[in-house]
Amino acid sequence: MNNQDKEKYIALITDFGDSPYTGIVRALIKSINSEATIIDIDNSVPSFNVLAGAYVVYNTYPWSPKGSVILTVVDPGVGGPREAIAVKAGDYVFIGPNNGVLYPSIIREGFKCGVSLVPDRIVDIASHYFNGKIFGKWTVSSTFHGRDVFAPAAALYTRGIELSNLGTPISFEDLKKTSLEQVEKIPEGFKLKVVYIDKFGNIALSANPGLIPMRTWQKAAISTHHTQGVTYTAVVGRKFSDVNPGDLVLYVNSFGFLELAVNLGSASKKLNVDIGDKIILTPLE
Repeated sequence: MNNQDKEKYIALITDFGDSPYTGIVRALIKSINSEATIIDIDNSVPSFNVLAGAYVVYNTYPWSPKGSVILTVVDPGVGGPREAIAVKAGDYVFIGPNNGVLYPSIIREGFKCGVSLVPDRIVDIASHYFNGKIFGKWTVSSTFHGRDVFAPAAALYTRGIELSNLGTPISFEDLKKTSLEQVEKIPEGFKLKVVYIDKFGNIALSANPGLIPMRTWQKAAISTHHTQGVTYTAVVGRKFSDVNPGDLVLYVNSFGFLELAVNLGSASKKLNVDIGDKIILTPLE
């Protein structure tokens, strides 16, 4: 596979769900570059949730072919003052809103260069390649930049259009920051943040094993502000079946983050937590 082939891959991550918006983004990319290969990584990121989106991008983009465009649309500030950006970092190009959703991934890959996308410029260039049918002049919507800014920018890049033609230069310092690693040492133990909850109710936490000395732990007490003084106990294990059905287990998930799960159940329902909530871990043994 040569470099030209690699740059035809577009990995799509959105909070659009099963809706026309996802299909339109895919269709538009194909209407600009019929040879582009679209990889649907996840279109079910929790709505408006930048932290969850950042977690999904960070843990999934490395599985895409080198040279891929990582097109991310988790954009609660669409139409507002936030910038739309395209950044070359490491072996990938990241395109999406400058709201922090791309920041952890760009940090890990290493910022090379980036642009603040200019919507009218992108639409003007894309119009020359677009093979669909638009009734009237293509104008940029205030509420659907996934269609009118991000997707055409990604498609144009896979056609060989340089990022410098699609926007104005930005520096690394211009990027909005988001952190997936947040650990606070407190007298009771460690306070962490819920960064993601998957469809099974497993709770990904804002730490890897290197940030918390778990090697000597056998069990941990789990508490949140939702539990109202009630403390749950989790066994420190490696897999779900290390505990009985219905019980909590604390382990390192497949992405290298600490995670809480209930064997054959939902940890998020048991603990009544959502993304962004804080959880306190207290070693018991």
